[in-house]
Amino acid sequence: MAFQLLSDGTTFAYSNIQNPTVCYLHGWGRDSKDFSKIIELLPGIAVDLPGFGKTQNLNESMNPYQYAVYLDNLLPTEISTLVGHSFGGRVAVHLSLLREINNLVLIGVPLISNPVKTSRINKLSTLKFLNKIGLVSNNYIELLKNKSGSIDYRNSEGVMRDTLVKAVNDDLERKLSLIQSNVNLIWGEDDKEVPISIGKIANKLISNSKLTIIPNHGHNMLRSNPDSIVEVLKKL
Repeated sequence: MAFQLLSDGTTFAYSNIQNPTVCYLHGWGRDSKDFSKIIELLPGIAVDLPGFGKTQNLNESMNPYQYAVYLDNLLPTEISTLVGHSFGGRVAVHLSLLREINNLVLIGVPLISNPVKTSRINKLSTLKFLNKIGLVSNNYIELLKNKSGSIDYRNSEGVMRDTLVKAVNDDLERKLSLIQSNVNLIWGEDDKEVPISIGKIANKLISNSKLTIIPNHGHNMLRSNPDSIVEVLKKL
């Protein structure tokens, strides 16, 4: 099997097994190909989330919960394991609360708000308010966005930029204690995008979780060290 169009007629996914029980969800700005090496060893279905890869762009912005609802209506009921990297992990957490999921594997997922990013968002929100009442110009707001925003933010626009903002503002910390799945947290020791400190805090907040730290690797271990992820998945 190869790329296929799912039942909604717009979402593409790669599957190499007839009845997948494992679903792979990629990070922001990525696509299902990130899991190409992993899925060959542990067959399943890897989705190109709306707005990424072969799947068409969004008509309106969505938050991670809305992505989860969207997938809940598309994925086979047999899916019992979700593997999510970064943004895909956000969606996986919400999806695990919508349907029964035995195993939840979260790789470098921003489960806890980053205080630095949060302060930037609060500053920008204040300036947007000042812009609405005419005290700050549109040009200044756009200049600030492009100067202080993340690489992902600067590389996105329109609906996808709004979607990214909703993802950053998604408060998962309050959801962690509600997770009933067995949770495996996988973190690169040198992750600069989502620091290992977030993984350690999440490990304490999720009662049924284990944390695996991969030495000498950063945020995108799907490409740099897929074998380490396969080792965790084999033990599920």
